[in-house]
Amino acid sequence: METVLIFLGSLLGFTVLGVPIGFAIGLTSIILMFSLGMTDAMILARRLIAGVDIYTLLAIPFFMLAGEIMNRVGLTNDILKFSGALVGRIRGGLAAVNVLGSMLFAGISGSAVADTAALGSLEIPMMEKDGYDKPFASAITAASAVIGPIIPPSIPMIIFGSLAQISIAKLFLGGAIPGILIGISLLGYSLFISKKRNYPVSQAVSFKEFVQVFRNTIWALILPIIILGGILGGFFTATEAGAIAVIYAVIISFVVYKVKLRDYKDILKGAALSTGVVMLVCATAMALTWFLAVAQLPQTLTNYLMSITENKLIFLFILNVLLFIVGMVIDLTPALFLLTPILLPISKMYGIDPIHFGVIMVANLCIGLITPPVGTVLYVTTSISKLKLEKLVKELIPMYAILFIVLMLITYVPFTVLWLPSLVK
Repeated sequence: METVLIFLGSLLGFTVLGVPIGFAIGLTSIILMFSLGMTDAMILARRLIAGVDIYTLLAIPFFMLAGEIMNRVGLTNDILKFSGALVGRIRGGLAAVNVLGSMLFAGISGSAVADTAALGSLEIPMMEKDGYDKPFASAITAASAVIGPIIPPSIPMIIFGSLAQISIAKLFLGGAIPGILIGISLLGYSLFISKKRNYPVSQAVSFKEFVQVFRNTIWALILPIIILGGILGGFFTATEAGAIAVIYAVIISFVVYKVKLRDYKDILKGAALSTGVVMLVCATAMALTWFLAVAQLPQTLTNYLMSITENKLIFLFILNVLLFIVGMVIDLTPALFLLTPILLPISKMYGIDPIHFGVIMVANLCIGLITPPVGTVLYVTTSISKLKLEKLVKELIPMYAILFIVLMLITYVPFTVLWLPSLVK
């Protein structure tokens, strides 16, 4: 119990003080190390190196670079135009475009923050200009952004797969249906609200215009097909798929979008900064989880939960409550690194499939991205829209309920997660 209090007190204390999460986890590791009687700094150094010395994690900088390239070349505009051509003509069409655009962009970026920053800066002013309330435009942008880390390719799925030593390809497939379910649910809600509030109808496009828009967007739609098709077909691994994505993005940027070589200075800088943040969290979180393992926290927690209930369904509910609370105070990536080594063995004791557990964990923590006080997507959205946080959260309340219902569906109906992975040997 003393170890748990030191761990939680230190991590939450540094977080409240505004210490960046990577450094907060690192400082917590140092405090825990000394509390366990370990004074050799080389122990921490070895754990930090081991935290990033994982082959599958190479996929992260590759996918981040591919997403950065595709975003900088203007593909975001093409995705929004294509979404508008598909659903823009109905009442509340721009709200539907917002959700559909997030679903399509998810197949490129794999990141909720990237989705919000790239699409939100275009969608929110566009919707406001067309007559939508700013709080609703901002809220649907934030809520639909959580689809990014669930629909493949997904950076959090890569992280979970590398930590759990399970098939990333199956995790990608496991997140496909849940991501689509969230998209459809938010799409239905946005259309309902649009009709209720009498939001405008966008102008329909002709067949000729649709074909032109499709021709421009086809390059974005092909990338997820190449990635998933290659992985599932056994042509390359998830890590190699990241490299293939970069090669594809570079070729498209030069051949189709006529990007100049000098533009790659900013592209590489953006991708390097994003990768550096993630890798710092990887290193410090893996060190912290090692010290927690030495303190036998996973075994203690397992025994405690088993003493409460041996019922799998009740455990799943407790799991979701725990993950939701954690997601409110810790960002998605560090939460995955901290909790996966602790909770995965416990879930196996209850007979939960690791793929099912991984998708539940990622989907739940994604909701944390739009919940205060540490919802990363919330703050990106407010910085774009210049809207007060309390107004945004108030508009998000019905969307929280929708996301929770979908979460319960994928939790208690494993078929929604496991069907597609079961088709792959």
